[in-house]
Amino acid sequence: MRWPSGLCLFGGAFDPPHATHRQLASRVRAHLGVSELRVLPAGDHPHKRGASLTPAPHRLAMCEIAFAGLPQVRVDDREMRREGRCYSLDTIREFRSEMGADARLFWLIGSDNLPLLPSWHDHHALLAEATLVTYPRAGHPTTPSILDGLDLTDEEKRSLLVHCLDIPGDDVNATDIRSRIVRGEDCAHLLGIDVARYVEEHGLYR
Repeated sequence: MRWPSGLCLFGGAFDPPHATHRQLASRVRAHLGVSELRVLPAGDHPHKRGASLTPAPHRLAMCEIAFAGLPQVRVDDREMRREGRCYSLDTIREFRSEMGADARLFWLIGSDNLPLLPSWHDHHALLAEATLVTYPRAGHPTTPSILDGLDLTDEEKRSLLVHCLDIPGDDVNATDIRSRIVRGEDCAHLLGIDVARYVEEHGLYR
């Protein structure tokens, strides 16, 4: 299969996926001019080791609900099916082998993750294989000073600063949503009605 206009990968724990994730997915494909966006819920995520992730079948089901109906947006479970630790670079290389060497491949991350980038497995190779695109998170501006002192080349820093989405950021995050649910708050406005119903029916985050 070929993606002549490119592909954007949107990975994360999605524990749970929320309305901001959906809004972002609906805007990014057109913004980047890619033919498709793949949502990739994490499997054995290296940065989540020691944390308690909701079982994969629930996170996958919630993603299918959260992103339903968005044109050319697909949920892809390959990271959940992979045995052992799941590195972003492995996923990118898998897509690269499917797409061909000249295809445009983007990897979408939140601005709060930029300072952590050098801790990612073989991050220089990752930045060579795909164009990293940053979306804004409230309180985490993407500025040259954020990248100062990080293990990044000048060209890598330039690319990261150039490829920032000019869209409003917000402070909605899954950790806060889980805490709200524990407190018994109604989070339908943050999750979307259908995801909120799934969470309630399966007793998640209680």
